[in-house]
Amino acid sequence: MGAVRSPANYLSKIFHTLARAGILTSTRGKSGGFRLAQAPEETTLLEIVQEFDDITAGRQCLLGRPVCSDRTACNAHAQWKKTSEAVATFFRETTVADLLGKRPPGWTPPEGA
Repeated sequence: MGAVRSPANYLSKIFHTLARAGILTSTRGKSGGFRLAQAPEETTLLEIVQEFDDITAGRQCLLGRPVCSDRTACNAHAQWKKTSEAVATFFRETTVADLLGKRPPGWTPPEGA
């Protein structure tokens, strides 16, 4: 599988959004660029993704029902609830270091990973 190519202006907008949020720092000049504002072990994927999508917000019904809860569940509710909670846990507990293969001492993968 080859490298993923993204348009430079698209990446620039993403990086500037993350810099405004304090996740990245930016430096101008010959040796400039973007860097993580804190250590990769301290930067969760949730911090990054939440700038673009609120994955921690209440789930929406997969079948489009306006009200879908444990009390008024649709046919997909139970399975979707487990899946969405697992996704939220993954983003909350996974760090940039985990993706880079740099795990600090004592690190254990999120449950179910």
